[in-house]
Amino acid sequence: IKFRTADEWLKCANMNIFTAITGKLLPYTILFIIIGIFSNYIMFGVMQIPFSCGFTPLNLTTILFVIATQALAVFLFSLFPAISIIISIVSMVGSLGATLSGVTFPAPFMFPAVYYASFLFPVRHFVEINQNLLYGDYGFAYTWQNISALFLFILPAILILPHLKKAILSHKYENIK
Repeated sequence: IKFRTADEWLKCANMNIFTAITGKLLPYTILFIIIGIFSNYIMFGVMQIPFSCGFTPLNLTTILFVIATQALAVFLFSLFPAISIIISIVSMVGSLGATLSGVTFPAPFMFPAVYYASFLFPVRHFVEINQNLLYGDYGFAYTWQNISALFLFILPAILILPHLKKAILSHKYENIK
């Protein structure tokens, strides 16, 4: 949209916005997953930080977190497809997600409105799953809600893709500075 090449991008994907988004994000998805798995290996393999589960659950959680985070980004960009606006929004979402994740301050002891708002960020669910896996590996019974929530981030992103396609084809966001 910023460089006015979105029409060509859609044409390359046969005007299928799902294919276009998948093609655009796939290299980043692979790269972020490799970085995440490598980070898990460094922390828990090389540095030998103790953890209660195997590498497979940690890496699967990392993969799901990467995809859920990208889905949230697609959703937000589909709502506000102007670069100048979306940079501000994702900066706010990123800082709030990190703040409300429960790492620096226990989420259950936050004000109720803030506690419930923390569930709107994928990082919160990622932290909950990882705390379970790292400190006790209590099993799927304790993490299924967070795993489901990470999968749920994908649904709104897919459902709003027609709005993004309409915004691209309308060209109304190209001149926003």
